Amino acid sequence: MYSHVCPDYDAPPDPSDPLALLPGSELKGKRHLIGWAISGSCAFLATVISFHLLYRHAKNYNKPSEQRHIMRIVLMIPIYAIISFLSFRFYKEAIYYETIRDCYEAFVIYSFFILLLTYLGEDNEAQRSKITGSDRRRLLYPLNCFYYNPLNENFLHYMKYGILQYVAVKPLCTLAAVVLEYYGLYCETTYDFHFGMVYITIINFISVSIALYCLVLFYQTINVEIQEYSPFLKFMCVKMVVFFCYWQTCLLSLLGALGVFKPEDGWSVINVELGISSILICAEMVVFAILHVYSFSYRPYVVPGVTTPLTKSLWDGFNPLDMVREIIWACQDTVLLIQGKPLPVRDGHLNLNFKLKRAHTIRIRKRDRFFKNRKPAAPKKVDPKLTTIHQNTLNSENTLHSTDQAQQERAGLLEHAEGKQ
Repeated sequence: MYSHVCPDYDAPPDPSDPLALLPGSELKGKRHLIGWAISGSCAFLATVISFHLLYRHAKNYNKPSEQRHIMRIVLMIPIYAIISFLSFRFYKEAIYYETIRDCYEAFVIYSFFILLLTYLGEDNEAQRSKITGSDRRRLLYPLNCFYYNPLNENFLHYMKYGILQYVAVKPLCTLAAVVLEYYGLYCETTYDFHFGMVYITIINFISVSIALYCLVLFYQTINVEIQEYSPFLKFMCVKMVVFFCYWQTCLLSLLGALGVFKPEDGWSVINVELGISSILICAEMVVFAILHVYSFSYRPYVVPGVTTPLTKSLWDGFNPLDMVREIIWACQDTVLLIQGKPLPVRDGHLNLNFKLKRAHTIRIRKRDRFFKNRKPAAPKKVDPKLTTIHQNTLNSENTLHSTDQAQQERAGLLEHAEGKQ
């Protein structure tokens, strides 16, 4: 019989419970209402800014290999903001809302890595050929006593595996947390090794640290080669949203465990941690939404007079089959590496929608037709003196050519006459 019971730190029902907007005859729980107003307003503003940027990319979807991943990254802001607001409002069910955010977080990490690869080249051979510099470099701290070779043919594969493991681990850990919470074995109120939260936290921390290390190492290796795409701001936007928010939540959880937060007004310590974290994330998403407008701008992809149907661009942008394909390939490649066999060549991107591909071809034809139908430039005026000089030169060349031909004919006649004598 399992004897360990998860401590319940929830305070008893109170008139100032945040679920009651107008408890009794007087307005209580004003701090909760202020929290609702702040988190809701910030979430709404961040969502509007991000959706406007998404709409612009979807209407000017002229380079799917890049914009597919940009749209996925931009959608991260509304998801974080809305989920954080719902977690503040329905704090007792927050673990179920955060499941969506955590799964999409892994999706974003993969998309940003593939976006950097696309900036580097369209296929594996082009990507490897563009990596320049020394073939012996130090790893990042704390592994800076070791070296790596960025010119190695498997370097890109190793970086991809290091990031893809997080794409697989994060949703699995989130699903495990939901199942354990349902059976009362998760217990987010204590770091007790008899419950599942401590183990899932450790696994998530190791996985996210490996993914971050690989992403930073890859960025440091290729940042010079892709400088024209302004990668630093893009990198900081993704890194700060995903990893900073995660470590911020861990820090607040640690402060709660150390007794920094106290239960009050019907909120337990766990509820206070969650409330502070949710408000901070909602406010931070407004800043990141504005940064995304500049770092992931749609303007470089605008073609005058050419637009894309929203349904087709959105379907291609958010179809996750390419990520599933990469995970399957990563598992297959890992088995091949263990067996000492060469890795197969897999280049290009998955074409998920033939209609979208055909629409893109039509757009290219329209663009070509646009350039073809443009009026030709007016002929430049030529100086009459240059025309006279050019004509005299041609006449001289013709005279010399006639003289040479006459001399050759005269020499032939003389040879013929001498032969008869």
